[in-house]
Amino acid sequence: MISSIVSPWSSSWLAKGRHYLFLVSLCTLPLLFAGCGGGSSAGDSDIAPPEEPVEAPPTSTAPGSNNSSGGTTGEVSTPSNATAVAPGDYASLSRCTPIAGSETAEFKVLLANLDNAPYFDEIVTDAIDNQFRALSPFAEQFSRFAFYRIELQDFAALGCKAQEGTAFACDDTKVMQAMDQQCGADDIYGIIKIVVADTGYGASGGEVIYLGSDSSWPDATTALRHLRNIVVHEVGHNFGLADLYETGIDDSGTAVEGWPSELSREWRNLDGPGCSKWCGSYKPASEYTQSASATCPTLTTRDSCTSFNRSETGACTKDADGNYQCCAWSDEAKDDYFASQCTPAWGSEDIGLDCLEGAGCYYGGAYGNNSWRPVKTWSDSIMYGAGHSQAFDSVSVRELDETIRCCGSSDDSTQSCADFRKEYNTFLSQHQPYKQRLGSCGVR
Repeated sequence: MISSIVSPWSSSWLAKGRHYLFLVSLCTLPLLFAGCGGGSSAGDSDIAPPEEPVEAPPTSTAPGSNNSSGGTTGEVSTPSNATAVAPGDYASLSRCTPIAGSETAEFKVLLANLDNAPYFDEIVTDAIDNQFRALSPFAEQFSRFAFYRIELQDFAALGCKAQEGTAFACDDTKVMQAMDQQCGADDIYGIIKIVVADTGYGASGGEVIYLGSDSSWPDATTALRHLRNIVVHEVGHNFGLADLYETGIDDSGTAVEGWPSELSREWRNLDGPGCSKWCGSYKPASEYTQSASATCPTLTTRDSCTSFNRSETGACTKDADGNYQCCAWSDEAKDDYFASQCTPAWGSEDIGLDCLEGAGCYYGGAYGNNSWRPVKTWSDSIMYGAGHSQAFDSVSVRELDETIRCCGSSDDSTQSCADFRKEYNTFLSQHQPYKQRLGSCGVR
């Protein structure tokens, strides 16, 4: 179940007889944890630098998902007559001129300055020059992106509100209508929308990316330090990447069960045991012995599990890299790798064999257990800790590159891209309908 709003972005689309399902963009798993964009959760300032925005978890269509932005609740579905968007059939903007890139580029990045947001010009310049131009794989695919600056007014009128766990969010439909009034978009495919406002800093990714700047920061240098690599981190979500970092450890010892293993394997940069996306094989659970939390699967009662390597208040012990070394207990089921109800709260031991260069296979990811990620710590990937990492990990680079190439390409003759689009559309329609906007990887 997920909340949805059925509305076209502009009247010109109604004239075409199209109807679109606009799903809310706020990231609202029923887990309200600090994290996303981060690599550090609440209380981690002793391990990681504090200049890290707080981002809400990504939206899921899995059972139990919800949103807090209003709208009616109903089952997410893709129309039975939906067809894939043809390669090269992307939105055009009749009333806006790019500040960087060509107006014929497949992906249009709209950067909206809401109510004269502090340091907006510097944030935009940094995003274009130090993120899209400089970081792989965006740098190699830079010609596929065009960047537009637009102005928005009236925080309240656009339905914007401060949100728990992130800086702010607005009514997506109102924001998109305001953008359309300025730019005259004739479609939605290939448009990436980013709104910056003067709020406590943080970020959320979805149909619209919301990024908080803060007028209390003394200068632009401070702002850019806080917001380092956050734009490409959020855009990474729109291209199908999940966060790779933990979201805090429940002091009661209850396992944080975010995405189930089956769905984790669908995310571009996550997997389940076996790491079939980026590793040839993996070590059996009996060889998970190199970390303090390796004891966890041997503990057979809740009490023994939840007290292991924890303080009296439930705080979890960490290693020198800031990785949790305690256990989490699941009342529902045994983990499909450890075959135990007691598992590491967060994995710091690599079980991968014959992995993609620069990747490993570490337990945990995407807001809880049941997932496996390719990197160990927040410094290893922008999808783990945007402000703490200088690059995307090798798995995220590969998956981003393929998504940008195949969804942005106007050449449909490559069989690998044709196969990718089919598989990717299945993933989007089943799990991420609000992201069906990526050029020829979209669905009408």
